[in-house]
Amino acid sequence: MVFSSDKKIKISKDLYHQLEKLSQVAGYSSVDEFINHVLEREVKSIQESDDQEEAERQLRGLGYIE
Repeated sequence: MVFSSDKKIKISKDLYHQLEKLSQVAGYSSVDEFINHVLEREVKSIQESDDQEEAERQLRGLGYIE
């Protein structure tokens, strides 16, 4: 699903050029596609980490782990 927004993200020219090169090497059809994929992967990783920490807190509260 492609979503367009009026929101813009500012990044340095150097970083954009690095992303451009990496996206081509990795076979993405565009820099935007590559950036979206990287951001989605990072968000998922952070969410999973938060979920794990919450589960550990709950297990500690129940006395299953110390």
